[in-house]
Amino acid sequence: MKPNTQKGNAPRKPPQKNVNRTQNDKQNFKQKFKPKQNQQKSDKPNKPQIRQMIRQQNAAKAEAERQRIKAEKDARIKEYKKQRLEKTKAISKRTQKGQPLMKDRMQLLLKQIEEMKGR
Repeated sequence: MKPNTQKGNAPRKPPQKNVNRTQNDKQNFKQKFKPKQNQQKSDKPNKPQIRQMIRQQNAAKAEAERQRIKAEKDARIKEYKKQRLEKTKAISKRTQKGQPLMKDRMQLLLKQIEEMKGR
């Protein structure tokens, strides 16, 4: 006897009755939302972690900006205090008898005039 090579003549299985099968178990059922398989955790951060990193970067930038502004402000204050001390020393100089020294005051006034012309 010859073996059956035609597809149409293949023997059929009898249908199973009273079997509780879900749609997922059916062979030709197409799912819209496939359940996630056991995936290995990758190094890629999720959305909350990305937002947290962005917040940290923005906070670091803001802190750097504050430090820069503070450093500039401190430098301006230091320069102003230096000028004020210099001016105070020039004005407060006195002779042995307690009279103010006009030479230093005149030099201070000359310096101020030169600065005004330079502007």
